[in-house]
Amino acid sequence: MHRPPHPRRPRIRRPGGTARLALTITLALIAALGLVSLPQPPDAQGADRTAALVGSLQSELGCPEDWQPACAQTELAKDAAGDTFSGVFSIPQGSWEFKVALNDSWDESYRADGTQGDANSPLVLAGPTEVRVVYDDTTHKTTISPTDLGGDRVTAADRRLATDSLRNGLTKERFYFLMADRFANGSTANDRGGLTGDRLATGYDPADKGFYHGGDLKGLTDKLDYIKGMGTTAIWLTPSFKNRPVQGSGANVSAGYHGYWITDFTQIDPHLGTNDDMKGLIAAAHAKGMKVFFDIITNHTADVISYQQNQYTYISKAAQPYKDANGNAFDDAPIADTSAFPPLNLQSFPYTPVFPTPADATAKSPAWLNDRTMYHNRGDSTFEGENSNYGDFFGLDDLFTERPEVLTGMEDIYKSWVDFGVDGFRIDTVKHVNMAFWQGFGPTILNHAKAVGKP
Repeated sequence: MHRPPHPRRPRIRRPGGTARLALTITLALIAALGLVSLPQPPDAQGADRTAALVGSLQSELGCPEDWQPACAQTELAKDAAGDTFSGVFSIPQGSWEFKVALNDSWDESYRADGTQGDANSPLVLAGPTEVRVVYDDTTHKTTISPTDLGGDRVTAADRRLATDSLRNGLTKERFYFLMADRFANGSTANDRGGLTGDRLATGYDPADKGFYHGGDLKGLTDKLDYIKGMGTTAIWLTPSFKNRPVQGSGANVSAGYHGYWITDFTQIDPHLGTNDDMKGLIAAAHAKGMKVFFDIITNHTADVISYQQNQYTYISKAAQPYKDANGNAFDDAPIADTSAFPPLNLQSFPYTPVFPTPADATAKSPAWLNDRTMYHNRGDSTFEGENSNYGDFFGLDDLFTERPEVLTGMEDIYKSWVDFGVDGFRIDTVKHVNMAFWQGFGPTILNHAKAVGKP
């Protein structure tokens, strides 16, 4: 029976490192002056140099004690070239610490990464394992690898997982990341997005960095030769769907030139042009051998919903769990994006979602986005912990992505843009959406794209 791993024992240090260095320098100086002829020290990697595995595992490997650099049982054999040392050892299950010590002493020792110091390198084994230890005397690094993993190294389950990378084809592309509003103005007719009034109504003010400046898809299309001339193979557009033109008030007021305040996922923002303008851009880019990618959002819309309580501090699920339409509390996470998800009503949430004006009730498209129960309704995110997934980004209406209706709705939106002609999507805010959503959304979009001839 193997003994349990020892707790770390203090290592024995030899005093006098500074004194030895001073002596070496003094003798070298005497030799240089010709006062005495001294034998030259052996080369740093000379024939007499030795290396040993030392650590809390040595007594398990036959040494009288742990942390003994002179123990022959854990000494490593030097290879023919003299710059590496190696050995094979059977090590019991456990958590161990180790180093490689040279010349049977603590004068020179190294951690696995080739550095020196008091700390040791860890080695954790889930079961008894035969390992090969290789120390490189040039880099001073140590590698430890199992000699036999045991059993069938590649299982049927492994083969199912070892598919081609979903990103593999994109690594060949050279992307040009482009915000159409700040690039080139091809038509002044759409500068105000078809709206009338001052900048707070239209969002247009080229003198203010927080408002629309007039760039559009026609301007981009006119500059495709310039973009291709930089070696671009794929244009990556910032979100381009119709936005709420202006949000905020006072010093915090600004416009949706960046594309992240979407109200209509079916229409290109009129400040940038029309859906036909986008078709024209895609066709022109394809004719020049370039692809067009959309930056897309699945977790929030523009800030249209308010709370009846007029409070927006985040309320956790532990404090107030969701309730189904019958008033029963439930946890959404285990049943996220499944048919087991229950019906909800406006009393299902910590806050009661309301529309500030009648027009807000129909502000979004597709129409399912106007259903207030399709949102988390828990208050503002602080971008950490639970509220990173469930909170509103600075008040933006955060979609209840755990609801299967939201998953299906987003899949339908982006399948339609695949059909439209877009070559691919860059997905924003991935980490702020539950994993079950992506496990449904990703394969659905990829399979649809392949079905319509877009690999």
